[in-house]
Amino acid sequence: MKKTLLMVALILSSAALAKPYQYSAENTVSKSSDVKTGGTLRFTQSKDFDSYNPFVSAGRPSIPELVGYSGGLITGKIEDLSEYEGFMAETFSVSANKRIYTFNLRPELKWSDGKAIVADDFILALRMFADPKMDDNFLSYMSDNGKPLTWKKLGERSFSITFPRATVQNTETVSYFYPVPSTIFGPLYAQGVDAVKKFWDINTDPTQIVVAGAFKPSRYVKGERLTLVKNPFYGEWVKDSAGRAVPFVDSLQYAIVADANAQLAQFLAGNVDTYQPDTRDRLAQVAAADREKKLDITVAANTGPNTSVDYLYFNQNKSSETFKQTLFRNVKFRRAMSLLTNKDAMIDLVLGGLGTPAYTSVYPLYKDWVAPNVDRYKFNPTEAVKLLSELGFKKKGADGILVDGKGNKLTFTLLTNSENTRRQGYAKIFQDEAKKVGVDVKTSYIPFNQLLDVIYPDEGKTDRKFDVAITGVGGGGFINPVGVAATLKWGGDLNGYNFSDKAIAPWETQMYNLFIKSQGEFDTAKRKAIANQIQKLQADNLGFIYIASQNAHYAWDNRLRGELPKKYQNPLYASSYFGLRAVDLTWIVAK
Repeated sequence: MKKTLLMVALILSSAALAKPYQYSAENTVSKSSDVKTGGTLRFTQSKDFDSYNPFVSAGRPSIPELVGYSGGLITGKIEDLSEYEGFMAETFSVSANKRIYTFNLRPELKWSDGKAIVADDFILALRMFADPKMDDNFLSYMSDNGKPLTWKKLGERSFSITFPRATVQNTETVSYFYPVPSTIFGPLYAQGVDAVKKFWDINTDPTQIVVAGAFKPSRYVKGERLTLVKNPFYGEWVKDSAGRAVPFVDSLQYAIVADANAQLAQFLAGNVDTYQPDTRDRLAQVAAADREKKLDITVAANTGPNTSVDYLYFNQNKSSETFKQTLFRNVKFRRAMSLLTNKDAMIDLVLGGLGTPAYTSVYPLYKDWVAPNVDRYKFNPTEAVKLLSELGFKKKGADGILVDGKGNKLTFTLLTNSENTRRQGYAKIFQDEAKKVGVDVKTSYIPFNQLLDVIYPDEGKTDRKFDVAITGVGGGGFINPVGVAATLKWGGDLNGYNFSDKAIAPWETQMYNLFIKSQGEFDTAKRKAIANQIQKLQADNLGFIYIASQNAHYAWDNRLRGELPKKYQNPLYASSYFGLRAVDLTWIVAK
């Protein structure tokens, strides 16, 4: 009997010592005592989801991202995003040499099937991220200039990660890592990469998916909607500032609405809870509905440039088309194309003036980091014609298209995604300006997932099957906002102009080496100076022809509460998917 009582006492003592993660009161305007629980948050999604598998799913948002396969070890503090605190890690420490990170996981952590989340789940994820055969988006984070990260299990709930060197971005990198259920993925990984990638496809019973996040899949009907329901184990270790379990709502629902105007119509009809207007006209319609009291909504317009940018790039890996490959690799040609990119018109006509031109990988939001004189090749058709003439394109054929002395026509096809009317607008303006000087640009709009397969193929990286594309990039850190290896290095996961395993021109190597140098520089002024050198190489060589960052606008139905305080209502703190709020802290008030 005494032994039994002692065991009970030890269990109760352990539970009392366990410390869940608590959100700061700064994360919401709501008082915990006012919060009501229950209800469904309603969103739209422009395309069907492709997989439940975190190692396969592409595009944003993806189901794995929405259910917790998107970071979690540590998180930035809202009061100072450069300071981090444990999230899934109850505690973490950094060695004096800033290379070794040691983590102790919270004892309350559980997967949605009730099994404990342990060190093995993180160790397996790290192994898989680092495996080139997995071709995971995290691969570029798993090494530093060719030297790999290493890790070590220290106990059931403790492990360490060692970086090859100290950099300003190591802590930020750690914040991206998430676990995978090792009891599920371990046996699959032992069978090989193919077994992993065939698992949890979109036809899987969604109730069988195991997650760590606040919500888990419940039902998915292709072409109609996805429903996620509360993960009951999440609230055991994540609380609001008063200690209440989160999330407060019971479920999330995503209606598949491919057309952008139809998405707006759904919001204006009161069928959707949040909306981010992406053109001046759509913003005006939302603002009018608010002003005329047709809807009970809040509109936060022009909160600043987004932490994202769109860019245009020419495919320099076309070994089966020698003429185009040679042309696209010629910096004079790329400069001419930049001179035909009318960013002012794009911002005015597509964004309604609500955007900022971009010239380098530093988002306009970080204006203090944008280098001087990077707009050397801004819109100037006259100068473009001169450069094209120097390349041999001096005459036009009967069809008005420029040809060189060998009869090669200056014609190519521009791809972008069919769901994105903004990028299609940019493509149309580029097409029109190019036509005026004799450059024939055809356009093709295809589904985003298909576009990704064309631009970033698993095989045939030296002979990709497209000419030019407009896509974009979002996210990234603010500690070293010059970019990430995925875009700055040849063969990087997001390097659209050179996806091959080798640098094509010396400037690519110079840029990447400077990036490596910038990561190891802890003096901010010196790091900015290196960033300026990187941006000069980008502006001169134009691997990416950056277009613009759109200003961010947010709107939400006032049945939602728990948004961020006003001082945090800008793109730096906003969620890509939920706007100016943490979904965990969002709640619904009866109207």
